[in-house]
Amino acid sequence: MSSTPDPHGARSRHLKGISITAFGVLILTPDGLLTSLVAADVRTALFWRGLFMALALTAFVLLRYRRNVGKTIRALLTGPQVFVALMFAVSSIGFVVSVVTTSVANTLFIVASAPLFSALLGWIALGERTPPRTIIAILIAMTGMAVIFAEGLGRGDLWGNVAALITALSWACMVVVLSHAKIKDPAPALALGGYMIAGAAFLVAPTIAVVTLDLVWLAILGLFVLPVSFFLIGLGPQYIPPPEVSLIMLLEAVLGPIWAWFFIAQSPSPQTMLGGALILVTLAIHFAIGLVREQQQGS
Repeated sequence: MSSTPDPHGARSRHLKGISITAFGVLILTPDGLLTSLVAADVRTALFWRGLFMALALTAFVLLRYRRNVGKTIRALLTGPQVFVALMFAVSSIGFVVSVVTTSVANTLFIVASAPLFSALLGWIALGERTPPRTIIAILIAMTGMAVIFAEGLGRGDLWGNVAALITALSWACMVVVLSHAKIKDPAPALALGGYMIAGAAFLVAPTIAVVTLDLVWLAILGLFVLPVSFFLIGLGPQYIPPPEVSLIMLLEAVLGPIWAWFFIAQSPSPQTMLGGALILVTLAIHFAIGLVREQQQGS
């Protein structure tokens, strides 16, 4: 007996993927605020972020696979898992380097190109077609990012812009591989990526000593915000295409400043509100159209 497609199941998976990824991004949104509260050298902060995240995910993996830890470690040594870890580490380091060496505006606008890179990589490397509505949504969302950060564009230096471009490319590579390799549990690879980040930062950090308050902020980031958010985001490619995962990630750049608005009185400018509204409306319309079409196919 031949199996028939289940449109209702596909719609449910799509909605599940959107929900999981969006929830992960929402958890990630305080990252900018907490990072700004850390007074330590950025390389020192990067070391503790990576180490805390790696330890948290390692504990999760040990608890989850306590009877099959050896098998899990052997699976981690496969090409896709190591590649995901490496791309995650490169994207994390590249983002921090870019923020330090160029304007935040340049960094976030260039990183916003990640959905487009995801679509292009999926098409070139895997032959996957990206719906026109997703391409249009990506371009409109990038326009919204340009509106938000227009005041700072053009003031960054070359190497900072290159680091932001590397961040976007490596993130796009990571989500495409997560999707293509069908990695059901991204936690082991993300843990390895955290150790890579900590190791690279340790080699260049002037010190790993931090004051108590900095350690508190870094612990909140590394033990909860980063591992939980990136684990959920890493699950997204199982259910929705990589470009959509990267597209939802743009919410972090829109909602992140709201934390600063509430807690450290950094009020967003009218441009920020306009650009953020454009991105949010674009995402809402994009996913609503997708869900409606899936419902129509199932009826």
